[in-house]
Amino acid sequence: MDAVLLEAAVRALLLALATGTIVWVMRVKTAAGQHAAWTVVLLGMLALPAWMLWGPKAPLPVISSRPLTMWAITVPIAPASPSRGAMTPENASRSNNTVTTHAASPIRRVSWRTTALLVYGIGVLVLLVRLIAGSVQAQHLIRRAARDRGHWTSAVCAAPVTVGWFRPVVILPQHWDTWPDGQLAAVIVHEQEHARRRDPLVHWLALLNRAVFWFHPLAWWLERRLESLAEAACDVAVLARGHERTDYCEYLLSLAHAVTTTGRRVDIVGMAMPGASLAQRVERILNAAPEPSMSLRRLVCTLSACVLLSAIAAATTLTPAAATRSPIARAPMLQTTAQSGERLPEYWLDDDEWHREVAPLMTADELAGFAQVKTSAERQAFVSQFWKRRDPTPDTDLNEVQLEFTRRIDYAREHLANADSAAVPGYETDRGRWYVRFGAPVTSQAGAAGTEEWRYRSLAAFGSDVVVRFDQTSIFGCTYRGGRYRIVSPEPRRRFQSAGTNAFALTYPDRFVYLSFPIDPSAVSIRWGMRAQSGAETTFGETRGPIDYVQGAIGADVTGARPGTSPPILEHVRDLRLFEANGIACTEQLPADTYTLLIETTLRSGSKRHDEVTFVVESR
Repeated sequence: MDAVLLEAAVRALLLALATGTIVWVMRVKTAAGQHAAWTVVLLGMLALPAWMLWGPKAPLPVISSRPLTMWAITVPIAPASPSRGAMTPENASRSNNTVTTHAASPIRRVSWRTTALLVYGIGVLVLLVRLIAGSVQAQHLIRRAARDRGHWTSAVCAAPVTVGWFRPVVILPQHWDTWPDGQLAAVIVHEQEHARRRDPLVHWLALLNRAVFWFHPLAWWLERRLESLAEAACDVAVLARGHERTDYCEYLLSLAHAVTTTGRRVDIVGMAMPGASLAQRVERILNAAPEPSMSLRRLVCTLSACVLLSAIAAATTLTPAAATRSPIARAPMLQTTAQSGERLPEYWLDDDEWHREVAPLMTADELAGFAQVKTSAERQAFVSQFWKRRDPTPDTDLNEVQLEFTRRIDYAREHLANADSAAVPGYETDRGRWYVRFGAPVTSQAGAAGTEEWRYRSLAAFGSDVVVRFDQTSIFGCTYRGGRYRIVSPEPRRRFQSAGTNAFALTYPDRFVYLSFPIDPSAVSIRWGMRAQSGAETTFGETRGPIDYVQGAIGADVTGARPGTSPPILEHVRDLRLFEANGIACTEQLPADTYTLLIETTLRSGSKRHDEVTFVVESR
């Protein structure tokens, strides 16, 4: 999601620069015309993240001597040579999705990406809370307003205000009847113009945009600019009704004085007089020449150009011109940076999209070698060698394995994403990882309670009649990378049962393991992890560390709490779906080793129970 926001921020800046150019070229000098153009930028900026995630894309080929991507890829290693062959399900099973092993490290570090997302989330939360509070205040003000001689009034207001999104309401302070007739008329014209233009709605959207893109100076500038232009457009409407400039400025100053002396400025989302930048407004009203008129035709042309630019900024994706000639050229693994020898950031692997796409095909040695890459030149060399080792026809320009992989990634992106988690690409879902590894099933069939079964006639590692059952509706897996799916057929090679509990492990060919342990009815929290007999370190997603530290946890932390005060876990999740009834379960693929699954359960009484299951993962 962070990459989407950053790219949207860059696209929004380009859209704003282009819109400013159009406004200048078309000589749009009216406040209303400029306000309309910048409103299009606001709407485009708000729509960019959603469009980039779910909207259609239009590739724009660009001739370049270097590929046009931000990411470089990879490092030479000395891996074991896999067998070559086309990427059929049978041959694909030889390049498996293993979990890498490294030297143990006792320190678990937080990546810069996690820290940045946390800081971003705090900023969004603060500004959204302010926006919601202001919106609630505005609605409360409307409900409490009273009708007085044809005008809505409120004792809370010290100055006129226009509030409401789709049906704006002009609310006056209670002392409005003491104003001169000219002031009342000017105020009514000004506020009714705000209501006609739906300025409160635009202002609310600008504040929402500022909350989403609070890190972007453009979002703050847009909010201030739109508010200033809205006030200027309404000032023009007042002067067009024949009000004297000096009298109108006196009205604005008197309203500002009233707000200052009463000290009552209501924190709402709306358009309140005398508005922002009063000193500049007064100077503009007194000294500026009459605003030139703008033809409807020129305004429509300007806005059409702005809308077109918004669509282009959202939908186009720059690709090298060669990508339009060869499907292979579209694959992310062929992309490099302009400066291929630059040193990579410390936690580059967490954000490496090629690694995330190709993980189901990498051997443990390859994954370990890829994690040791230090420069972008090494990354590029690694990717080149990775596909070269799998090329069934090395004497030709076409790599059939890479071509089939690209097709599978594209299919997974489009068809295998979870509907309730669009930010996770399709190739990283359980079905997506399995599809990238083994290809399309012969048949797929929807089962009970949101499950789906894929059937294969045969897979090299498993034999004939292979059936896998996926469950996209369950909420828990037992590790960070564990899949919510189960191999139904063939039967497991071995079953490992814990002593005294129902926890068990089922081992399958190709190092797949199904882990399951129940939730005790009186459990208020559960922590679990795994230890390898070799002392190796394993990797699950972005979480690295010794296998014997906590890999997962659910439930309340009852440390220091009085026994019996925390409700059991099953009460919390009774309305949610578990992969197994009243239990935690998932399927893993692990390096060959002997493992112990450790489970620590805190009971409602305050006591702790420890269970473990030891199982063996064979190399094939």
